[in-house]
Amino acid sequence: MTERRAARIGVVCALVVILAQLIVASAWSLGHDDPTELALTRQCLEREKGLAVETTNDPIAASASGGALATVVEGNAVTIGVARSEAEVERLRSAYSASGDPGTRLDLHGRYVALWHRDPSPTQRQVTYDCAY
Repeated sequence: MTERRAARIGVVCALVVILAQLIVASAWSLGHDDPTELALTRQCLEREKGLAVETTNDPIAASASGGALATVVEGNAVTIGVARSEAEVERLRSAYSASGDPGTRLDLHGRYVALWHRDPSPTQRQVTYDCAY
């Protein structure tokens, strides 16, 4: 066997392995959707923080394109809306401000907009920050 023939066989084997990996990865991604940020947040709050999470009846939070949820952190109720852009975060902030000055009860963290029932403590805020994706 010549060196060229051995090199060709090696290249062909490598291409077969790469092609097989691409096929398996494609089949996997077609059958399994990645969880949304809201789903990851819900899982974190429920599994890691031990909180009961429910849907919200807050129309402003419910208008967030990424979805919304509600929970109670250390006795303080919070509604969390997940925006998909900074412009949407600003829209949600403006909507809350137009319905009355929320003051420090409104907490913006990246694309997460949280409205607390009472002013949150640092530990309460940290729970929602820990579950932001």
